[in-house]
Amino acid sequence: MKFFTTQTIGGVTLPRRRFTGWAALYFVLFVCVPFLGLALLLDVIFYLIFTRVFDSCYGVLCLFS
Repeated sequence: MKFFTTQTIGGVTLPRRRFTGWAALYFVLFVCVPFLGLALLLDVIFYLIFTRVFDSCYGVLCLFS
């Protein structure tokens, strides 16, 4: 069944499926926030490794020093 087609069951036309505000909220909460949190955590870990262990600059900070 296609996503935006209407369906008739027992002579009753069902409304089409659609994205809602709740779907956007769930996408942000359960996909975007964990992904960005993981990216931030990895960035902090790599920053600490490069600056403390290898004693070198990291990322954009190299351009300003």
